[in-house]
Amino acid sequence: MNEQDEHRYDSNWKEIIAKNIDDVISFFMPELAAKRDYSKEPELSGIEHQVIGGKSDKGKVISDLCFKIPLIDGNTPRALFIIEQQHNPKKELAEHVFESWYRAKDEHRIPVTCFVVYTGYVRPIDNFHCEYAGTSVDFKFNVYSVAKANAEELKRGDRDFAISVLAAKRMLEADGDPLKRGEYSLEILGMIKERVKDERKARPFRNFAHNILEIDKPDIDPKVKETWKMQFRPVSEVVRELDIRDARQEGRQEGRQEGRQEGRQEGRQEGRQEGRQEGMFEAVQILLKNGLPAEQLAQGMGLSIEKLSDFWQYANIKLPDFDPYIGDADKADSRSSDTA
Repeated sequence: MNEQDEHRYDSNWKEIIAKNIDDVISFFMPELAAKRDYSKEPELSGIEHQVIGGKSDKGKVISDLCFKIPLIDGNTPRALFIIEQQHNPKKELAEHVFESWYRAKDEHRIPVTCFVVYTGYVRPIDNFHCEYAGTSVDFKFNVYSVAKANAEELKRGDRDFAISVLAAKRMLEADGDPLKRGEYSLEILGMIKERVKDERKARPFRNFAHNILEIDKPDIDPKVKETWKMQFRPVSEVVRELDIRDARQEGRQEGRQEGRQEGRQEGRQEGRQEGRQEGMFEAVQILLKNGLPAEQLAQGMGLSIEKLSDFWQYANIKLPDFDPYIGDADKADSRSSDTA
């Protein structure tokens, strides 16, 4: 893994941890999660230091994740997370962990617990020892090995973060085999769909698995890539293009016009665009079942008949019995000729 890949890999881990810190704490430190004050949000900070081992660009630093965690007893300890992806960690790693822990404790003057996540095949180091002229330090820290994690337990667990751990474990097990990476990626997609119902939360898990399993690389089966593409495409293209994404409730209760207006208003709000294509599909199906002519539906949606046909094919909605390329005037002429 080159330096650029290592940076991207490290960033993926830090992003998924930062976006799911409560789930991360519950997964790695359940005893701390039991004391968590959920009325207050955790605070994120970083412990920055020069890159250890090897050459690096001038001024380049890496930042370990450090969270201030409010507890119900009023205390606010900090949890320090360090991601270690080296397959053969250097002896300096333990010293780095100790230095990061000490810097966090010295800066904030509160208890700090440290957790190192080993993401490669490696024997985890969980302590640091230093001795000089009668002075010694023995420092022990928490560790977690992705390679040693039990896949079945991860699949059965009730913590969503287990999905990310399983994705990383599957990448190790694939050992570069593109067929296995594709197979495992579909397994992860199925877990996300089944367990993470909130689309805003599901998307970061999909992003993590997509990047960790390297689905964009050319050796992945095109069918697997297309399956992944469909997980992201509806939000950015279909929902925005058709402009009716929030029509589920409005279409059922108030009709086509109110649903369309609400869809336009909500369409301007970033971050809520995910997860509502199902509402569009159901609203369209309901309107068709209630007898709304396809031509009127297309007009109310602000679409051409051709674009509406594309939408049906995308949504896998059963087409009504009409010719999308014959307009009302043509139908009237056809009826007149039949009468004659």
